[in-house]
Amino acid sequence: MTGDRGAGSDDHGYRVPRLLRAAEVLCADGRVLRGRVFLPAAAESHPGAMRAEEWMNDPASFFPFLPDGEGRPVILNKEQVLVVTVAASADLDEAMDAAGAKVRRVRVECGSLHLDGEVLVDMPANHSRILDLLNRPGAFLNVREGGRHHLVRKSGIKRVSEPSGGSPGPRP
Repeated sequence: MTGDRGAGSDDHGYRVPRLLRAAEVLCADGRVLRGRVFLPAAAESHPGAMRAEEWMNDPASFFPFLPDGEGRPVILNKEQVLVVTVAASADLDEAMDAAGAKVRRVRVECGSLHLDGEVLVDMPANHSRILDLLNRPGAFLNVREGGRHHLVRKSGIKRVSEPSGGSPGPRP
């Protein structure tokens, strides 16, 4: 077996359409990478493209990332990523926004990094604590800050607190 591929090869014709979305990746070692992530153009569970939060919480351990100024993607290990920040538009969940999911103000601390923002609590009332949200399946927590969403690796979180007045209720 050789590593050569014929000109024009497309991996046997099996290509999944992808959308490039701007992202900033903060690695566990402190490096910051700016570039693009490749989100699937179609989601399995809803119409439209896969949201960035869904994509990062997918069980795959590695993902491609195209650094700014480079012509070829690199492969990143999700366990070595602390935060992926994307535009809110790359993570839009119209169904949840329309359903009026509760939002909670939080401060998330990852060592010297502090993120202040909101989290959506889309769980039953008897499981609507921040603790329940952190313990639910999925490796990344979505902290919304205005027009940006910070997808924070839960295992990198050292502390989460709710400022006073941290539960504004359902979204308008």
